[in-house]
Amino acid sequence: MNISFLDIAIMVLYLVFTLFIGYYVSKKVNGFEDFALGGRSFGPFALAATFGATNFSTWSMVGKPGVVYNSGISVVWIALNACACVLAAVVFVPIYRKLRYTTMSEIFEDRYDGKVRSVISVIWVIADTMNRMGVTTYAAAVIISLLFDIPLWIVIIGTAIIVLIYTYLGGLTSVVVTDVIQFVLMWIGLFIGMVFIFKEFGGWTGLVDAVPAEIMEIVPGIEHPNGWPYIIAMTLLGFPYFITSQFVMQRGLGAKTVNVARWGILFAGLIAIPMAIMEILPGIAAKAMLDPATVASMNPDMVGPTIFMQLLPTGLLGIFFSALIAAGLSTADSALCASSSLITEDFYRKWKPNESSEKYLKVSRIVTIIMAVLGTCWALLVPKIGGALNAILNVIAITDMPIFVIIVLGLFIKKINATGALAGLLAGTVCGAIVSFTGTGGIQALAATTATSTCVSLIVCLFVSYLTRRSTVEENRMSKFFNRISMPEEE
Repeated sequence: MNISFLDIAIMVLYLVFTLFIGYYVSKKVNGFEDFALGGRSFGPFALAATFGATNFSTWSMVGKPGVVYNSGISVVWIALNACACVLAAVVFVPIYRKLRYTTMSEIFEDRYDGKVRSVISVIWVIADTMNRMGVTTYAAAVIISLLFDIPLWIVIIGTAIIVLIYTYLGGLTSVVVTDVIQFVLMWIGLFIGMVFIFKEFGGWTGLVDAVPAEIMEIVPGIEHPNGWPYIIAMTLLGFPYFITSQFVMQRGLGAKTVNVARWGILFAGLIAIPMAIMEILPGIAAKAMLDPATVASMNPDMVGPTIFMQLLPTGLLGIFFSALIAAGLSTADSALCASSSLITEDFYRKWKPNESSEKYLKVSRIVTIIMAVLGTCWALLVPKIGGALNAILNVIAITDMPIFVIIVLGLFIKKINATGALAGLLAGTVCGAIVSFTGTGGIQALAATTATSTCVSLIVCLFVSYLTRRSTVEENRMSKFFNRISMPEEE
């Protein structure tokens, strides 16, 4: 596709500026806590922006238009994730802040034992690195590949290198600072796209009139691939995403105060609603503008970028595609930082507990490089597993729902023990994976996977916990845990 020198210059300038931020921030990183938590110094706007940028990434901005084109607009219900943000802000963030953790996995050792924590850390490293970092790197690379007609695998590797450089240098501070800029760019890009789509069709009414009525069905039936079971599954998947994942909640741990963390995540939930609506517009427009035979021959993740290539003028095209690339980088860097922090804190520090903060920083940076390589390998496989959106949602359903179940049960039912938690976690994850990989559920495979992983982990965790007794050591650990979370909130 043809693209002007001005558009190219805008995108290159953005990428260079991103790398400069990583270099600049690196001068302020003196130890592991600076790298992993940014010195717990983030304010409410930075928190809201980084939550928002991470949530609405290129996997959704690139993946959703293709889903809308093929299956309709019901994917917009992902905005119901805002409910999870409210619950996180009101109930869970105050608990996490009282405990003063460096990584989210620490809660599992305090409440259960080290085995549960280690298993969850491994799951999160795999999910964050090989799924979120890989998928969003792929999604950003799709855009560059489309614009410059460069083989996708080359662009994936180049994009991963950019993410690695500024994350390696600045850690979470670099991630948050670049996320703020990327968040602003994403809003500008989505708004520009919306304006030109409405201009092309004469507003919302003209856009709706130009496409088949079934595309605009907001709650399709069970016979539809994105019917009400899919909508319920998407909504449920927002709860582990916002409430229990290291990937997202690492920002809450790095906030200045509990109230800053609360307002940041509440604002992220609020902005999820208009962003979800703007993201589906190119998919609707594509139904009217693109030849079905052409779409059938292309990767579904190319649908949205193709529309904007046709609609946007020189200059604005560069800004819009910079926004899409920014969206991809904002999630890939978060996943990379989360994984390196988990491995350093949960494995290396346990192995070498008396090292200096500078030593842990060095190890975390080495781990960042290794995780980037693994995530890049996964990115190269994404086109073979159904595209960006399906890859993200299925892994959340398999891995994150059982973790969400055992943390909620552990916080509110004291009878739950480490044996039950570990059994529920493993049973839910394995059964969810079997359902997903075998295609059980047919067109409602996501709903079937979500229901299986959730219900199996819930039933097994309760059943095993009530059949087994906890040790005296675990009993004492649990008592200390609940004493800590009963303390008054910090201001």
